[in-house]
Amino acid sequence: MSRETDGRRQEYKARAERYGQALAAAGIGLALVQQTTDKYYLSGTVQQGFLAVAPGMDPVLFCRKGMDRAQAETPWQVWPLDRPKDLPELLRQAGFPQDGPVGCEADVLPMQLWQQVARLFPDRGLVDAGLALRQLRQVKSPFELDEMRAAAKVWRGMMEETARQIRPGLDDHLLSIAVDAHGRHLGGQGLMRTRGFNFEYFAPHTLAGPPGALPAHFDGPTGGQGPHPAIGQGSAHVAIQPGMPILADFGVGTRGYVADGTRTFCVGELPAELAKAAAVAVDILVEAEETLREGVPLATLYRQAVEHAAAEGLEEHFMGFGRDRVRFLGHGIGLELDELPVLTPNAQGVLEVGMVVAIEPKFVFPGIGAVGVEDSFVVRQGAPEVLTEYPRGPILLGRKG
Repeated sequence: MSRETDGRRQEYKARAERYGQALAAAGIGLALVQQTTDKYYLSGTVQQGFLAVAPGMDPVLFCRKGMDRAQAETPWQVWPLDRPKDLPELLRQAGFPQDGPVGCEADVLPMQLWQQVARLFPDRGLVDAGLALRQLRQVKSPFELDEMRAAAKVWRGMMEETARQIRPGLDDHLLSIAVDAHGRHLGGQGLMRTRGFNFEYFAPHTLAGPPGALPAHFDGPTGGQGPHPAIGQGSAHVAIQPGMPILADFGVGTRGYVADGTRTFCVGELPAELAKAAAVAVDILVEAEETLREGVPLATLYRQAVEHAAAEGLEEHFMGFGRDRVRFLGHGIGLELDELPVLTPNAQGVLEVGMVVAIEPKFVFPGIGAVGVEDSFVVRQGAPEVLTEYPRGPILLGRKG
């Protein structure tokens, strides 16, 4: 076994052990993990099937499709599963507990699949085992942080390409295509996974001018008009003009893991109102960075940011406009773009060492555009580590023609 393979096995073993402990603490003797990201987190494969996890045991993947791939990718045993109705007997043969509730991911599992599992175990009861895993995933291991640093390097390269590409008359959709292609050449994976219902991420967002101020259907401060109402997010075929705000918001994944960051660009000077808001956004981010320490209550960061925006007379535009404003300042990232914790006014808990959060103060001006900044941070005992290093701006470009 190579050192890399052995290291990955130890990583997955440690994750499974921690999850088993969390299950035991919740009184759950068996979890059947089906969601792709959760399955990958615990096993290193996304192949179809049920990953059985129980306290004190190595997981077993009962695989319905892609068994050869699964055996090559995961350190755990892989058993063939031809029919879901065979699962209870296979679990018995594998030595998994035969009594007590069975856990599944209640937040993402479709009702049809939830009911299917419930029918397989009519006498045991079905409970949520997803929240415990999402909470476990909040804190990243050194292995995961290295993967996220790799994603952040691709993100920086995409920002540098944005600065190279922007010029008057360029279609913001063509800008998005050029930046996306550059990111793929640098190792970006293209696909970005999210957990929220109906939250699909169309990457990268290069939002120029007034359409960039339009709210998207997902729970975010910006989103843009997009190429069609069926998509409802992203660039909108706007020709970039001097003085027009261009919000470059990129979530980038490599090897499964994500970095997330935003910068504001402009050819020439921003209008005074937007220039002030962009500067305030940077100030709010700096203030959050100084507050981002182990043990700080999660809700503190949002409340602090809202107070800062209000003191500058910009509260109405902060994180959206009017009734479309969202009530958060940032969110966890990892294998998904929308992980725990979420920095809301009522968030429970405190910052922990190893959490990775994307903090994104943004201001939206209907009919004009959006400005803001976002960085991904690793929580430390002292000052946080900034993953997405690039000038915070606003970044004013002097190109002509």
